Amino acid sequence: MKRFILPLLLSAFLLQTAAAQNIKFVEYDLPNGLKVLLHEDHSTPIVAVSVMYHVGSKNEKPKRSGFAHFFEHLLFEGSENIKRGEFDDYINNAGGMNNANTWYDRTYYYEVLPSNQLALGLWLESERMLHAKVENAGIETQRQVVKEERRQRVDNQPYGRLLEETLKRVFTTHPYKSSVIGSMEDLDAAVEMDYKQFYQDFYRPDNAILLMQVERLLQESGIAGARAFEDKKTDRPLFQRHSARQKRDPA
Repeated sequence: MKRFILPLLLSAFLLQTAAAQNIKFVEYDLPNGLKVLLHEDHSTPIVAVSVMYHVGSKNEKPKRSGFAHFFEHLLFEGSENIKRGEFDDYINNAGGMNNANTWYDRTYYYEVLPSNQLALGLWLESERMLHAKVENAGIETQRQVVKEERRQRVDNQPYGRLLEETLKRVFTTHPYKSSVIGSMEDLDAAVEMDYKQFYQDFYRPDNAILLMQVERLLQESGIAGARAFEDKKTDRPLFQRHSARQKRDPA
């Protein structure tokens, strides 16, 4: 009898996990190419607004490593309508939280706010996408921040460069060979125009997904999302640093 208990428990766990991951959502595209995923949840009085950009370290030019991670920091610096240092103030004053992270294939920003602050989250993310200030004042500030982060997490840690050195040898031509945080030499060498071009190439509606978990009606939230991001329609061809048909490294 006991030999049947473990399989039954495992099956029950898997069924429960599958049911928990069955999240219903609405999906549609805005005229400017922005993909929207909308989920309604009444379990808690909060909203979550997040944007995922299809850009990571794999999209960086040679000798310009660390750009995607750098922008994770830089796009908190402010915009045409948000002064430097005020981005987090808006979130804190509304009783919310926010953060961001970067990996080889994507960059992800999010805010979690009270349910009556959906418009704030959408406005902040639209400012980040459409009107960010990419200028030397913020660049030089974040250059030092990112360099110090590299010292703490990589250079001054035992075996801190293990992953970096491993991937450099595993991938000789594939863009995964570059570390997400970038090298000190590349961080020092980049100039303002490099960052402006990177922003224009990748931080745009047709290269991103807007995700909203909302408590209010889906239709109202969808209209709010469309209005927040509708003021910039781009016809520029999407910049692709690496082709999907790129030859694989020999084993």
